Amino acid sequence: MDRGLKNLRHAVLAIISLCVVAGCGDEYCDESGSGIPLVGIYTMENPPVAASLDSLTVYGKDQKTDSMLYDTVSNVHTFYTPLDIDKDEVKYILRYEKKDIAKEYKWDTLTYTYKRELKFDTPECGAFYEFTIEKFEYTTHSIVYAELISEVVNNLTSETVKLYYAPEN
Repeated sequence: MDRGLKNLRHAVLAIISLCVVAGCGDEYCDESGSGIPLVGIYTMENPPVAASLDSLTVYGKDQKTDSMLYDTVSNVHTFYTPLDIDKDEVKYILRYEKKDIAKEYKWDTLTYTYKRELKFDTPECGAFYEFTIEKFEYTTHSIVYAELISEVVNNLTSETVKLYYAPEN
């Protein structure tokens, strides 16, 4: 009888442990990010300072579906630039809609060249794509400098790219 009670106790502990682990998995999924590169805006000061852009439009170039991400949005501190799971490269146009910007400084382009890999997380969270950015290019019409912070983009939210602009007078 003692052995049967011991087995029952082990079974109950195993069930409780599974419930606790399953509960933790759901919380992790809720905290996971988007798996999309997050771009931060900074001014080129010493040290750099987080900033914002007014009247920014962002859209994809040569994409098969509607690629308008932001349409003349004000006070933009960060924005996302999704990667396409069916391609190895995506381009985004940043158009600056402010009237006081000269025509030659009205737009910039961000280009990501990457590899993608489907990964399995947990039964609760499922699968996700992890992207490895092999090449990051940008134009310098209004952008002074851009920095690729992380080559790996997965479901954990973090800033992937920092864009630096000249400080306004």
